[in-house]
Amino acid sequence: MIVKATVRPGSLTTQVTERLRNAILDAEFKLGEALSEDKLATALKVSRTPVREALTALQLQGLIHIQPQRGSFVFMPSVADLAELCEFRCIIEVQALRLCFAHSRKAMLAQMRSASSAMAAARAAKDPLASARADSAFHESLLGNCQNHYLTEAYRLASGKVSALRAHSSTANVRTAANVEHEQIIKAVARNDLPAAEAILTDHILKMRQRYEPKSRQSATPRTADRRRQADESIALLDD
Repeated sequence: MIVKATVRPGSLTTQVTERLRNAILDAEFKLGEALSEDKLATALKVSRTPVREALTALQLQGLIHIQPQRGSFVFMPSVADLAELCEFRCIIEVQALRLCFAHSRKAMLAQMRSASSAMAAARAAKDPLASARADSAFHESLLGNCQNHYLTEAYRLASGKVSALRAHSSTANVRTAANVEHEQIIKAVARNDLPAAEAILTDHILKMRQRYEPKSRQSATPRTADRRRQADESIALLDD
């Protein structure tokens, strides 16, 4: 666990929350990693109170799992979690796509192309984190142009988890395949073919389960796998 002291003046809880959220999304923490309030407070040069409040806020975003008497852990998705996350994304992103076709298809298309180009450049530079960020930007182009703030707010409930999974679990092959599928979506959007764009996007999202599921299982040690089976929980408990 490596967290640099980059908390700036202002609301300490807000700053600590953002710093820890970025650490999870940028794979500075492992999925399932145990987080010590004392160590985080020392690293960020703050008291334990804003750290505790930040962890609670991140639990509401699904990024932290707090277990009474045991501690706080970075989320670890189960097979069921991944399946439900894919279903949720299909509902939100496909509807956002439809609204973009109705209201702002060209703006969405421009952002998609920019994100796809950035992802290709990141892959060429062998920069997985930049690739993951570009991947997220591609999908955020849907929500950013759908002109429905309820959909946008709903998407935020899961966007952090999805971004973190991209950073933690994507392989070079997965990133290459995702980029190809993005380009297929772009071509369908460019020719104003909504049914094709919907079908490709849906298939692309559903592939997330098979692409990220093996990694989520491999991240756990034998000891944490035993605990998960015994408690029927979807969190892996890893040592610092």
